[in-house]
Amino acid sequence: PVPGDTMGPPRRVPLVLLLLLAAQRTARGTFPEEPGPIAVAPEDYVKHYAVFVGHGPSRPASPEGGVTQRLNIQRILKVNRTLFIGDRDNVYRVSLEPSSAGEMRYHRKLTWRSNQHDISICRMKGKHEVRECRNFVKVLLVRNESLLFVCGTNAFNPVCANYSMDTLEPVGDNVSGMARCPYDPKHANVALFTGGMLFTATVTDFLAIDAVIYRSLGDSPTLRTVKHDSKWFKEPYFVHAVEWRSHVYFFFREIAMEFNYLEKVVVSRVARVCKNDMGGSQRVLEKQWTSFLKARLNCSVPGDSHFYFNVIQAVTDILELDGRPVVLAVFSTPANSIPGSAVCAFDMTQVAAVFEGRFREQKSPESIWTPVPEDMVPKPRPGCCASPGMRYNSSSTFPDEILNFVKTHPLMDEAVPSLGNAPWILRTMSRYQLRKIVVDNAAGPWGNHTVVFLGSNTGTVLKFLIQPNASTSPAPAPPGSQSVFLEEFETYHPGRCGRDTEDERRLLGLELDKAAGALLLAFPPCVARVPVARCQQHSGCMKTCLGSRDPYCGWTPEGSCVFLEPSPRVAFEQDIASGSTSHLGECEGLVTESFVDEPDGLVSVNLLVISSVAAFVIGAVISGFSVCWFIGHRDRKELARRKDKETILAHSESVVSVSRLGERRARGGQPGALLAPLMPNGWPKDLAKVTQHDLDSGVLPTPEQTPLQQKRCPGALQNCTWEQSHNIINAALRDPGGSGTAGRLHAGSGRPARGIPLSCHAILVDQELEAELSDSSGDGHWGRDPQEGPRTRQHPPAGTRRPPRSSYGDFAGTPRPSPERRRVVSAPSGEGGDFTEGPPWHPEQLNFNANNGTGRPGAHLKRNHTFNSGEAPAGGYGRRVATAPRAPGTGHPRALTDLHHLLRYGVERTPSGQ
Repeated sequence: PVPGDTMGPPRRVPLVLLLLLAAQRTARGTFPEEPGPIAVAPEDYVKHYAVFVGHGPSRPASPEGGVTQRLNIQRILKVNRTLFIGDRDNVYRVSLEPSSAGEMRYHRKLTWRSNQHDISICRMKGKHEVRECRNFVKVLLVRNESLLFVCGTNAFNPVCANYSMDTLEPVGDNVSGMARCPYDPKHANVALFTGGMLFTATVTDFLAIDAVIYRSLGDSPTLRTVKHDSKWFKEPYFVHAVEWRSHVYFFFREIAMEFNYLEKVVVSRVARVCKNDMGGSQRVLEKQWTSFLKARLNCSVPGDSHFYFNVIQAVTDILELDGRPVVLAVFSTPANSIPGSAVCAFDMTQVAAVFEGRFREQKSPESIWTPVPEDMVPKPRPGCCASPGMRYNSSSTFPDEILNFVKTHPLMDEAVPSLGNAPWILRTMSRYQLRKIVVDNAAGPWGNHTVVFLGSNTGTVLKFLIQPNASTSPAPAPPGSQSVFLEEFETYHPGRCGRDTEDERRLLGLELDKAAGALLLAFPPCVARVPVARCQQHSGCMKTCLGSRDPYCGWTPEGSCVFLEPSPRVAFEQDIASGSTSHLGECEGLVTESFVDEPDGLVSVNLLVISSVAAFVIGAVISGFSVCWFIGHRDRKELARRKDKETILAHSESVVSVSRLGERRARGGQPGALLAPLMPNGWPKDLAKVTQHDLDSGVLPTPEQTPLQQKRCPGALQNCTWEQSHNIINAALRDPGGSGTAGRLHAGSGRPARGIPLSCHAILVDQELEAELSDSSGDGHWGRDPQEGPRTRQHPPAGTRRPPRSSYGDFAGTPRPSPERRRVVSAPSGEGGDFTEGPPWHPEQLNFNANNGTGRPGAHLKRNHTFNSGEAPAGGYGRRVATAPRAPGTGHPRALTDLHHLLRYGVERTPSGQ
């Protein structure tokens, strides 16, 4: 801060806060706030909806209580009070008359299976027998008042036939389904009968690369679009077809060739052909359309940069709204974009006007698409319909110039604008995308309201009320302001239809049953019939009934909210225009307050952007702290592990640990400090003079210096079995309170004796040690308890000495190989000898001569002095160490080395010594 400035340093606004404010302002300027539904139906309502799952008049008995196979519905068609359902290998005829049963049943059933030959060929082409090599019904059309036109994939060999609408009996012979029905059940197709002619849009080959708009049947010649021309079609997906005046209009989406410099851009189109088109001449467009033109559909949110909804999903038939022919279409964003859906309305007169406008062309493969000057368009105008009163009464008589222009210029320059230049309904950032649409343009008791039902990809239905005069408003309105979100409700019941998976919930068809006041929704495993309104959820509360603004519901003087039939004869009250309920009091008791809350799945763009940025920042901070904590925790664990290892090495009392510790502390300590705990009265003076070299090589031999010892019983032990010695020690360790064979070492004055299981080999070691000590000193005595009196030691005859050992190395302190020095093996058990009454030898004879001061230091701690860990039970035999009378001139008495510290530790030796 500047001197004298009392305000201090300026506060800096965090960059994250600026980003949040900018994102919120941008989102608010692009997308308006999307209000939630006024009412949300409870999910348990789906249990009361009628469904069709393939059952007939009398439900067949089966172990599961249902049908033997699951349905795979492809198409539904409502004709008056009858519903036709196109399934895999079957067509069902279901009556729509209301019934008290909670299930819809078919009255007629047509079974139309593929023959075995077609199935075999289909499987040879690599297709699945059940999912693909069957007859999936893809076309259901009313041909006339009594005939039903049906087409199926027939195991990738499509076929069509006529059937009676009443009995579903075949009428006439089958005809080829090529260009009338797709090969693959997953491919989209549309079909329309008009004037006795069949107009279809589908693919014509097995690989689905030849897309076509096809006209067949009737008296007119068969026509199709140009084959393999990307200017006509580029991977189209056909959605719907309608008839209006002298043309048939097809709605589809495709990859736009005019935006090929932007890679693959999907756009929505509308194309049209003349009904009376007779094809071109023999030179140009023979047996092909001469009137085919296409234009782009513009459904976008206006602004400095339009936000386009380019993927068309569904289109209604032509409706009369405010005296205008209108179609409503559902659009969505691409899969890799921000999720959103919109409903735009298009006036058919504006659609026709676009086809009278300028053409667009690409002069070279490298150039961009530009409008064609008007003076370059030939006369008569390409794409027009020939009629008897015109100069050319048939399209086949058009000049080649016109036909060539139509062939190379099928795209119009302008796009078809939506009514109001904005979507009527807008839903973004929701948990679903809209897929189907149906409109009731005569809703309410007097038929003066328009209600739109939108089906999502998960089976959720959204109900909207279209504002009056929405299609005739001269001023552009904000997106979504032309509609009111009335209700949201679920329609798919997994318990009755099938599994609750994304594929099972996929909505295939949506129809309006106006007479019954219901919606018909087709899913792969079932068809559900759902009422258009749930007025009963507002019963008992006038405020919620009027506030719902539902044209199908009204408040009666009896105090209930009821469904209103057309032209009702009862008095009722509604407030559709405003839904004002401020003058009404609050409802008493339990009301449907939870039904009018905004659902969790509908999230505004502003909230989503703010939440996303905040979540990213918080996640980054948490991730940083987590990484720091993890690294610190790992370092602390490594440090603790090293400290534990050092502690273990410092406190270990085994011979191996002491030898390793002696190597590490060779420079800073004396050898006597290493084995001081092993001596009860400290180091002897003579032994304390041992050098570090002698300690390493003699006192503490390494495994490499130890010869491989053979496993055999020495001759000195006649009553022991060498191989079974380990069992006695294990038994002694497992049974501390038993009376097994055990030895006890004297711990010195004032220390309790520690028990250790004895072995035959331990006895042999003591005898060998005694012999060596006797060789070095002649006045050693065996000690015994003072209460037992003196006992003399029997010396071997004079002159008898043990054979000298040959050195095993260059060092004098290394142990010499001896046949009597064997690998330490535990005492035998069982057959080797019975020691329950005491061993045949006397433990009192196993004492060292404490007065021997001339022996080698290595003799006090031999290689084969290995003790097993654990304590023996109290009692049993043990050898005691007593102070023997020392002879004159032999020095001060010295206590025997106390080895009780080694009783808890033992080093198990392998034959290799490791």
